[in-house]
Amino acid sequence: MLDGESVIKKCPALLDVNVSMDIINTIGCRAYTADGNLHISYADGEICKIDNSLCKKMRSSILYLAPVLYRRGKVEICLPGGCNLGKRQIDIHLAGLEKMGAEIECRDDSITVSAPDGLKGATFRLHTASVGATQTLLMAAATAKGITILRNCAREPEVADLARFLRCAGARITGAGKSEIIIQGVASLSGVEYTPIADRIFAATVLSAVNACKGMVFIKNYPAEYMRIFEKMLEKTGLNILHFAENALAVKGFRAAADINVHTGYYPSFPTDMGPLLSSALVNNNGTLVLTEGIFENRFSYAPEFEKLGLCCRTDGSRYYQTAGQNIYRAELKAADLRAGAALVVAALAKRGKFTIEGLEYIDRGYEKIEEVFSALGGDIRRDTFGQQTEVKKE
Repeated sequence: MLDGESVIKKCPALLDVNVSMDIINTIGCRAYTADGNLHISYADGEICKIDNSLCKKMRSSILYLAPVLYRRGKVEICLPGGCNLGKRQIDIHLAGLEKMGAEIECRDDSITVSAPDGLKGATFRLHTASVGATQTLLMAAATAKGITILRNCAREPEVADLARFLRCAGARITGAGKSEIIIQGVASLSGVEYTPIADRIFAATVLSAVNACKGMVFIKNYPAEYMRIFEKMLEKTGLNILHFAENALAVKGFRAAADINVHTGYYPSFPTDMGPLLSSALVNNNGTLVLTEGIFENRFSYAPEFEKLGLCCRTDGSRYYQTAGQNIYRAELKAADLRAGAALVVAALAKRGKFTIEGLEYIDRGYEKIEEVFSALGGDIRRDTFGQQTEVKKE
């Protein structure tokens, strides 16, 4: 959407980032990485169809709706892929664009959205506080003619960060991070250099490993502002977290038994992506975990795999129960989605024995070489690049 070149600094080498680069390059623009930064530049062209195979690789491919529509006046995209967490309908994306003047045609799993004369500002209420839909409509409104008012918006930190990025490029946005966002459309946006906020889910993964495996870790560039709700849960089982400016020190103290009851939901509630990580953090907790999922119906795909690790766990609709069980010294595990995969890695590190984990294509979507992260912290973990397995061993 931005004229000239933009640079996203400190951009991790994630599978989703690579897919995004492929999408940008296949529609005639340019994206490449250098020295840990992502460079993106727009180029005129006529390609408005996003390759189906790329769309199927990640859920966030749907976020190309608004940018391509703005540049080409039309966009063709298929239903996105990604983790199988349950129904994640894109009706809010489409309804909001339609309210702003777009014409939409749906055929099988293909969607065509057109607005040859551009979009116009409108007032629109999201029926669910969807992060993806809020981001789509925020981008669409940034260059629409007139004023757009979005209500019941997602308030997640990543939404506010996108708004900051767009404001740096010249957008006029107020209220991001709150339930109502007001956008005054501008004619164009300029290229910028920008450093996104630190990944709070990655931080939660590291904290989970410290809590489950014991030890001490110093975390740089720690997003403390968004971590308190997760920290409180782990503090109940003996994790001590000290904040130093933009850094944090996590130290596992006495392993206390604690009964923990958590409900996931939209921000500022407990994040759904942190649910599996909390489960992994408590694999050695002698208390009971009751986790109620408020967003996705298929969030607990890791439950059968945790049973293979000896944990006593069961699901009942949207509720997950977990208590400590017997010791298992060998198991073959399989990740079914991104956060479940990370949870398996943490849980396997915390158990004594030798374990293999398949499904690294899910984990790689959100973690850059997770085996190197935990190997550097003392874990015995390595990747089998041929069979796409991660082996975790704990003597």
